[in-house]
Amino acid sequence: MSTCVALDSTDPYNLKRALERVNELGHLAAVSADIGFLLRLRRATLPLPLIDRRRAVDTNVFEPLTDRPVEALQGRRIAIISTGGSGGCVALVGVARAFEEAGIRPALISCCSGSVIWGAMWAAGLSAQEMADFSLSWRPEDYLDMQWSRLPRFLLSGLRNFTGLAKGEAVERLFDSQAWSCPAGELQIPLSTIVYNMDLGEVEYFGSARTPDVTLGQLVRIGIALPLFIESVDVNGHLYVDGGVVDLFPAEPVIADPTIDHAFGVNVMLPRQFQPEDVTGWQTHPLGMLRGSRQLQQGNQLELARRSQRQLGDRLTLIDATDYTLLRGVSFYDLFIDRQRWPELIQLGYRSARSALDIIRDTERSPHSIDRPPRRRTRRASR
Repeated sequence: MSTCVALDSTDPYNLKRALERVNELGHLAAVSADIGFLLRLRRATLPLPLIDRRRAVDTNVFEPLTDRPVEALQGRRIAIISTGGSGGCVALVGVARAFEEAGIRPALISCCSGSVIWGAMWAAGLSAQEMADFSLSWRPEDYLDMQWSRLPRFLLSGLRNFTGLAKGEAVERLFDSQAWSCPAGELQIPLSTIVYNMDLGEVEYFGSARTPDVTLGQLVRIGIALPLFIESVDVNGHLYVDGGVVDLFPAEPVIADPTIDHAFGVNVMLPRQFQPEDVTGWQTHPLGMLRGSRQLQQGNQLELARRSQRQLGDRLTLIDATDYTLLRGVSFYDLFIDRQRWPELIQLGYRSARSALDIIRDTERSPHSIDRPPRRRTRRASR
């Protein structure tokens, strides 16, 4: 028995997970020393009546809307691909505002993890200001529903029927309670979300094309379902979680669609422009193992993202919407719990997207300089 355990501990996948735990524990030790984080976590998961008063967040995050058309993109079929990134994905609200100013309505939105929350709002036809008003009005207890009372029962039963500490029903209710909540097949902008079938071990895509009857609330609930933290979601007899645990840049629906002229990738959680950090010499620094383990931890998702980037080539413009280092370790959860930083992140997303659009607007290239599929170019040339 002991020999089997020893052999199992040397399994390369277990070694990788062990290094990831080292990295996470390092961040946990640092963040746990922050009393502010601990208080925010307590307020979010165990709010006390009369003590934890609701703190309003100013929703006036934008200047008056200014028309900033981008002629090179007018009449083109534009896709948005967003990485995950917990609460950092609220930057997508700012991106939406920049596209409103440019007069661009996406033909497809593909997202995962936290970006499903705001990608779903965009796809439903909400303006950027409406997206901000809706999400900044939430309280943590509105979208987090922890199962503290059921935890002893799970432990006594050997974690039978346990797939996550939070249920995820609260965020589904938030979306379903809105008048604009509708099945994915009825959205104003087609939406695609990457999901992971926990039962079959397969990546799938849900949304307007493949699961038109699934509601926005269900899509968002699956998008935030992280194993052990937020429970899996049952769809047609199988349990699903966020597909971002496998592929954090869900570009496949865009790559497979020959009618898309250009795509904008909204990067929240991966290194800038998908270029990995150079940590040469990490082993010589105190606690250098933490830097090395972080490099290993993001390696799979970063490599998949870079492969998609190469496939899209000149059809892709990457927008680094936030500082990705904000989402390291336990801060990943803190940004989802604490809305006080969301206005700042929305502004970061807006400025980053506007800068990317300004480059295209100010270029002297003709509108046809942005690559498009040959079939569409031939069709338009014949008009």
